[in-house]
Amino acid sequence: MGMFDYLTCDLPMPDGREVLQDSFQTKSLWCSMDLFTLTAAGRLIFHKRRYFLAGETDERGKPRTPEHVADIDLDYHGDIEIYGTASDGTFIRYAVRFTHGKVEWIRSFDELLEIHQTWLVERGQ
Repeated sequence: MGMFDYLTCDLPMPDGREVLQDSFQTKSLWCSMDLFTLTAAGRLIFHKRRYFLAGETDERGKPRTPEHVADIDLDYHGDIEIYGTASDGTFIRYAVRFTHGKVEWIRSFDELLEIHQTWLVERGQ
């Protein structure tokens, strides 16, 4: 099992499939339950949050929840694997290639060469 990050994608998938709840998971980034967005412009944005200690409360005595701090363009260069559930309930999996901070392509994981699939899977374990 293990940790992963959440990724919301504003770009259409190459096969036109709709994603359930518009959110993917990935083990290709930080695996810290962090939030990322792949924007319509093809940029990977990290949503930095501030966390609090368990049991810490705010001035009204309510439990503190993570607070949004900033949106950071990662200027990412490389490949990531994303996976989720399509609106029809099937498991979907894609590879996303970033070149100098912008999406070059998104492909179904099954379309990749076996060596590329193996590299992505081993990297994300």
